[in-house]
Amino acid sequence: MRRINRILLAIHQAQPGRVELRASLLGPQLDIGSFDVIAVKRACTGMRGATTTFSHVQVDGNRLSALVDGQPRLLGAGVFPDELENVWTVQRGNPADVIAGTAERIGADLTLLAGAGRPALPQWVRPARNADVIRLCRSPVLLVHTEPRDVYRSVVVATDFSRASLSAARTAALLAPAARFVFVHACPLPGELMMMRELELPVRAIRGCQDHSAAAVRRRLDEFVDLFLQDLPAGEREVHVGRPCHVIEECAQRHDADLVVLGRGATHPGARLSVSKLMPKLLDEGRRDLLVGPDHFGDDTDRRLAA
Repeated sequence: MRRINRILLAIHQAQPGRVELRASLLGPQLDIGSFDVIAVKRACTGMRGATTTFSHVQVDGNRLSALVDGQPRLLGAGVFPDELENVWTVQRGNPADVIAGTAERIGADLTLLAGAGRPALPQWVRPARNADVIRLCRSPVLLVHTEPRDVYRSVVVATDFSRASLSAARTAALLAPAARFVFVHACPLPGELMMMRELELPVRAIRGCQDHSAAAVRRRLDEFVDLFLQDLPAGEREVHVGRPCHVIEECAQRHDADLVVLGRGATHPGARLSVSKLMPKLLDEGRRDLLVGPDHFGDDTDRRLAA
């Protein structure tokens, strides 16, 4: 299983301390003592496009180094305000471009980002900062929605039998080696079942068709986990018929999960999960942290979904 050797923390003034605290809990588990930290100061959009002012600092124990124009600059223990002003860099692009570009440039194995919290505006009129970062980053992205109090104890992994969901599950095992895992698959309503409902057939017949469909997928889920994920912590398996957004959220609530895991295919603009509004809900309104797996398979247009 691939190790995580380098972590990028993307921090914002609106959520101080949340990402840093989660990183401090992950550090001992991953045996990492140094981090890259990118702090976005402000973003502007002008006549020539968007620009972002940010700083990039490397933290190694008690040692701080600021990267300015690609060159490290050691910061002493007593940092003066004038010295801090010299570490800010202005770059073309919005914050998502800067974060994803930095992760690619330094070869980050994981990017931590604070969730935007429950929005006051409807999804169709607000910016999709979290979704843009996940779309642009090829490495795994961990969205920290809640105030970290402990290591992850309960993890729900959404899977659709794809390589993307495999990679996401294995990344989750690195972040939560002692957690209880639940593998869940959401079955869409079969066409036959929808027709049976339209014809107003007896409830017993409809339920029997639904149970038969779920049982067949459950056998496939068991084979998938036993064959490809045998090196992960033993976990429960669940298959439910319904919309993915409802199935995953209800499963996470039932098991009091503090981390939900999705494969990269779920973030593709044409994915069924995007159509069902699952991704915007988990990205912007999540009640628990969200891990999106890596994208090491090129374009995921032809890849199956991860839930």
